[in-house]
Amino acid sequence: MDHPTIDADSTAERYVTGRLTPEEAVRFEEHYLDCPSCCARVEAAERLQRGLRRLAEAAAVSAPGGLRSSSSWSRSPWMGLAAAAMLAVALLPAWLQHREVRRLRSDLGATREALARTQAEKGSAGRLAAVEGELQQTRRDLAAEAEKREALAREMAADRQPQASIPVVPLTPVRGGTDGPVRTLKLPEKPGWVALWVEPGDADFPAYRATLRTSRGAVVFQASRLALNDLGALLVTVHSTTLAPGAYRLDLEGLPRAGAPVAVGRFPLRID
Repeated sequence: MDHPTIDADSTAERYVTGRLTPEEAVRFEEHYLDCPSCCARVEAAERLQRGLRRLAEAAAVSAPGGLRSSSSWSRSPWMGLAAAAMLAVALLPAWLQHREVRRLRSDLGATREALARTQAEKGSAGRLAAVEGELQQTRRDLAAEAEKREALAREMAADRQPQASIPVVPLTPVRGGTDGPVRTLKLPEKPGWVALWVEPGDADFPAYRATLRTSRGAVVFQASRLALNDLGALLVTVHSTTLAPGAYRLDLEGLPRAGAPVAVGRFPLRID
């Protein structure tokens, strides 16, 4: 069993979760017991599984009946990050649409004034017809804008529903300062949240900053002042609507109490 096959099939993660056949499990054990890299990957997958189990238990305790209290959200760093991301997604389109509606209403008022002036001046029938056509177009624009607002409201209501299963991708450092293996994240069929489980390795800082970039260096997402959980990892959540298939890189920086940020690691990622 070789590393390209292990990376492509996520063999280590499937081994930890018991999804290998007995024959595959035996072949993988014969390999990883003598391979420090795969051994570390198995340990990381086991920590991830324990972490997700603890998160699920904490969510079940703090959210009886499927509803979470505001205090439980504030105590959970990744839930707070998800709430901030959801709030940004909800408020920005609403503000832009409100501004567009005000502009359209202003245009409608101006059109009506132009029509009144035209009628008062007994302008030509052709000009009057043109103004009436503009008025009708403005009304259609307002109707279309109202439909967009309703569609956005439905999408926001769907996003607020609890997500049964959040895709999680583990990102672990590689000794020697090189980039880690390329992990693959498959986007959910319906828009929702995805999570990146990031382990900074031996780095120790009071806070961290994670920046997700495209292969061309464009910033897609950035989160600062992230703190390690009790398993020594960072859980970064991103909404799938901000991602598109392609190659990405997550840059992790440590934020010391004084001084400039310090590069901790780079984690390549592919979105399918």
